[in-house]
Amino acid sequence: MQKTFLPEVFGLVRAIRKRFDARATSIDMTYARAQALMSIASCEGLTQVDLAERLDIRTPSMNRTLDNLEAAGLIERRASAEDKRVRRLYLTPAARARAEAVVDFTDELRREVYRGIDPAELDRALATIRKIQANLAAMDR
Repeated sequence: MQKTFLPEVFGLVRAIRKRFDARATSIDMTYARAQALMSIASCEGLTQVDLAERLDIRTPSMNRTLDNLEAAGLIERRASAEDKRVRRLYLTPAARARAEAVVDFTDELRREVYRGIDPAELDRALATIRKIQANLAAMDR
C-alpha cells in the first residue's frame, strides 16, 4: 500500500489538472493563469512576491503569467503606496466575469470529482494528507 499511495496521488493530481485545463481552455485560460486570477480575486492588493509564494511558483514563471494576464486586460499592477518598487495586483472589471467563470467550472469539477464519495471518507482522506504534509514539513527542520 505504501508503495502505491504516492503514485496514485500524483496520478490523481495530473488527472484533475488535465480536466481543469480542458475547462479553463474553454474560457481562454490556463491552469496557471486561472490560479493566479483566483488568488488575486480572493485577496486584491496582493504583491507579486506574495502571490508567487501562495501559488508556490518561482518569480520568473509568475512574471510571465502576470504579463499574460495584464496583456489580456485582466489585471493591473500598481505601485505600492508604501514602497514604489513593490507592485500590487488588482483585477480589472473585465476579469471579474472571467473569475466567476473559473469559480463556476471549478465548483462543477469539484462536484463531479466527489460524486458518490461519502463526506466522512473525504474527511479521513484529508486527515491522512495533512499528516503526510506534516511529516514532510518536519523533514525540513
